[in-house]
Amino acid sequence: MTRRSVALRSLLVAALCLITGCMSLPVDGDVEVHAELSRPVPGEAFPYQPRPPQPGETPTDIVRHFLDAMTATPVTTSVARQFLTSRARGAWRPDEGMITYADVLTPIGASRVSVTLVGAHQVDGRGRWAGALSDDASQLSFEMATEDGEWRIDRLPNAMIVPDNWFEDRYAQRSLFFFDPTGRVLVPEPVFVPRGGQTATSLVRGLLRGPSPGLGGVEQSFVPPGLSLDVLVPEPADGFAEVALTGEVAALDPATTDLLVAQFAWTLRQVPELTRFRLTLNGTPLGASGVGSDIPVSRGEPYDPAVPEGWRDAFALREGGLVSVSEAGATPVGEELPVNTDDWRSIAVDLTATRVAGVRDDGRDVALMPLNGSLDPESVLTGTDLLRPAWDQTDTLWLVDRTAQGAVVRAGRGRRLHEVRIEGVSGRRVRDFVVSRDGSRFVAIVATRAGDRVVASRLARTDNRIRAVAPSVVWAEADEELDLRGLAWRTPTELLVVRKLGARLSQVVRRSVDGSEAIGRGDVSTELVRDQIVDLVSSPVSSLPAWAVGRDGTFHLVASASPGYLPPEEVRALTYPG
Repeated sequence: MTRRSVALRSLLVAALCLITGCMSLPVDGDVEVHAELSRPVPGEAFPYQPRPPQPGETPTDIVRHFLDAMTATPVTTSVARQFLTSRARGAWRPDEGMITYADVLTPIGASRVSVTLVGAHQVDGRGRWAGALSDDASQLSFEMATEDGEWRIDRLPNAMIVPDNWFEDRYAQRSLFFFDPTGRVLVPEPVFVPRGGQTATSLVRGLLRGPSPGLGGVEQSFVPPGLSLDVLVPEPADGFAEVALTGEVAALDPATTDLLVAQFAWTLRQVPELTRFRLTLNGTPLGASGVGSDIPVSRGEPYDPAVPEGWRDAFALREGGLVSVSEAGATPVGEELPVNTDDWRSIAVDLTATRVAGVRDDGRDVALMPLNGSLDPESVLTGTDLLRPAWDQTDTLWLVDRTAQGAVVRAGRGRRLHEVRIEGVSGRRVRDFVVSRDGSRFVAIVATRAGDRVVASRLARTDNRIRAVAPSVVWAEADEELDLRGLAWRTPTELLVVRKLGARLSQVVRRSVDGSEAIGRGDVSTELVRDQIVDLVSSPVSSLPAWAVGRDGTFHLVASASPGYLPPEEVRALTYPG
């Protein structure tokens, strides 16, 4: 296993913790955790009942076997708690998070046992990836005490602590779906949930818990607070499952109910075999329509975070003007444009395909005009070195100007642009950026002395102003310099990133926007292209083709589930709306 795949696995394990906060992490396992031990048996089909404490065990034996007990299958903490004192059994909160690791050094100590984790990551109590642990945080301490003449753990971290491979075998990345501040589009939040029969219950509990603190102005939930799951959601039978909620809430109006049902439908459609569900509140069906109370998981399509409605084809420049690009070729857009686009180097078309923003070859000017060319272009910003613009579903235009003092990010409608300060981006050397169509995420490639990195921030909107919150690192390497050249969305929660490997060799890498790599999702995470790739063209509507663009303008089909097609050779500045 490579160091990177080990880190990746660790990352996922961390994500496990996140989910437990949403659902109550299962804890029971049978694998002894230390460097010489073998890999746990994967999958729920092979139950593992760990050994309880044995008479006369030393403090280090107790800690080592306690770590093993957390790998029980099915997941449970019943055996692990037997290694704790009676005081610690009542105080320990394993559902507050999860720590995952690639390896563990032999525990040392007596009254206090120290454990050093290698390649450790963390997932918070909501099932969301929280990143790598520092060296100091990777040193865990277990205070010991004797009880009835035997050593037991008296104080310990409030977390599940499990190996990466155990987590990878038993957990998968899914999303919880909330709404943007306008209630117009769903916003996905990646979390990790257990595979198998617990998936639906875990997702519902996460949805009931609501958005994470600190994301006010980024997203909202139309699921009333105070609701609880009356019984566990059963595994789908004939494609059906029932979600029974209880709680004291005011009567829900039809509009709120529609949005609430959309959140449940989008969240539950990720459960294998589930095609429809019944949603009840205190025994009363919600969201029923037609002849019955069953709700198809396809409900809520108008709120798709990929915003696929409207124009799906790509746009590009060709000598003589603007064209739309499809499998049929390149088709001129509208009337003859009232501006010569031959000196434009990049364009961005809004999500309704009504306006285009173009950056001139010198990168110093951005022009905005109707897509049909019915009005003269209007200069909206004069800058220094402007990257390709971006649009989101709120009709906000995003611009990044690379000045001598570093990047300046601006956003707004028409000429009403204001600066948005983004930690880790503003004032830095930025190579490329994207904004999610739902308007909730800003992601950029930033050059540093240690190599390039991909960073992200959430976008909060209050009082008609935008501010960046919750900065995070999507991709960085501590022991090698990344050379990254392009960035694009492949789904609402996954990015494509171009990594330069040589003069004529590039790698297109798929990364989750939460910073975890694509483990256990059944897709190809990397793809080699024999060319010097300088740009990516992709859409969050994953059924549409994606292309890598070589320095000489050659198009390469990448990351496509279907055969796809190649655009005409004569087009340039190719882009999808957004």
